Amino acid sequence: MNATSMQSIKQLINQVDFAGQSFTSINSMSNDQLLALFELGKNLELMNRDRWTLFPGAIETLLFFQPSTRTRMSFQAAMMRLGGQVIVENTPKTSSSIAKEESLSDMMRCLAQYSNVIVLRHPDSDAAKEAAAYSGETPVINGGWGHWEHPTQALLDLYTLWRKFGRIEGLKVTVAAADMIEARTGHSMAQGLARLGADVTIASPEAKRVPAEVVDNIRTAYPEAKLEEVFDFNKASFNEFIADKNLVYLPGCSAPAGATAEQFKQVMDDYFVKHETLDAAREKGHMIYVTHTLPRRAGEMDLAIDDTPNQLAFESILHSVSIRMALLAAILGN
Repeated sequence: MNATSMQSIKQLINQVDFAGQSFTSINSMSNDQLLALFELGKNLELMNRDRWTLFPGAIETLLFFQPSTRTRMSFQAAMMRLGGQVIVENTPKTSSSIAKEESLSDMMRCLAQYSNVIVLRHPDSDAAKEAAAYSGETPVINGGWGHWEHPTQALLDLYTLWRKFGRIEGLKVTVAAADMIEARTGHSMAQGLARLGADVTIASPEAKRVPAEVVDNIRTAYPEAKLEEVFDFNKASFNEFIADKNLVYLPGCSAPAGATAEQFKQVMDDYFVKHETLDAAREKGHMIYVTHTLPRRAGEMDLAIDDTPNQLAFESILHSVSIRMALLAAILGN
């Protein structure tokens, strides 16, 4: 990277204006900051396959209490591409002092002394929020907290949509799952979409509707946002409903085991996107994109979509490193 390019990147980092701050919710940034972050991410895309020395002294700590492939590895790749170093603890229940009954707050106090930024993934959102407060001046990134939010997953999916259309405003998007209560990525994505001006519908069984907090957050802060909840489809009515959408967003399901598993799979089938629906729309000149946050389970989506121009899931993976690089750079500052 030459001096001119470096100066341009520094200016874009300054425009995000997020140095030293934690990113624990999609609402941690304003709309202007999110859009500035997208511009920074776009300019960092050329670094996706190389290593630069923007932050050679920076250390990122990944503390993951839940299994992860894409979130953990893309954050590792992002920091390494920026020239920093990474400390990873992905089995803390057995290989860290948590196994010796250390509190999460004490652990965060200690990790903050080693780290320039901490990415925390934890199954208990309340515990994660409480522990993050003990990191002192070291920023914390939410890598997925309980069933509350997964803001960086939504961030990369919003960024992918922005790269595809050049905008979020005015797009018609359906966020759909058989269980929106536990769909933490869907919570973050719905809020980000509505805030940035998309026309958003959240589709689910009414008994498993999105938590009221998600809808209330949007309507309180952005009363002009276009947001609607729709309930209790079957496969035919759902595919008819999505025929005019720009994106169907599938945040994944926490499919239960045991006696209720088959019943749950039947509900999943009601929100199954058929590739024939996409083909028919495409023939009429309308493109319905479909993305899944991954990992996906059998029956969640038609795998034939993978080989059509409608899929965005793996394009989102391509963009995940550059937008997480942008987030890290914005937090680390100049």
